[in-house]
Amino acid sequence: MTINENGFSVKVNGISSLYELIDAKEKLGDACLVIVYPQSSTVIGRSSEEISAVKEFLTNAGFITAAAFEGDADEKLAPLFDLCLRSGEADEYVGKLFKDKTKKQIKEINACFTAARTAPAEKVLEIESRAFYRLMADKNGGNSNE
Repeated sequence: MTINENGFSVKVNGISSLYELIDAKEKLGDACLVIVYPQSSTVIGRSSEEISAVKEFLTNAGFITAAAFEGDADEKLAPLFDLCLRSGEADEYVGKLFKDKTKKQIKEINACFTAARTAPAEKVLEIESRAFYRLMADKNGGNSNE
């Protein structure tokens, strides 16, 4: 497995089992987006315990998760990720997502995405609303109008 950090995103290549992500969580650093490029032979885990651990890890991850597939998305792996991308378009997507954004703005986007995994829609909308007002406060010199 190869891990390449690129600013706010991390690319993971050559992964044979998603369970490897758990062992490498320190190497993922403070990434806001982790893009996994699975191989055709990549599995979730090699045992039911590993599979459960991977599902829990990805559900509770503090970063946006994405899988970048060469062709069609793998029907077993795809549902585990927040996003599914075509491998040839992943860099373009990262560029669009983070273009011209400050670290604070990216962290707010990240918080909304990660909350959407498990929180009810009402809670996600509350998080988005608070993020909006915090970001507007920065633009308005500290007045958030909350």
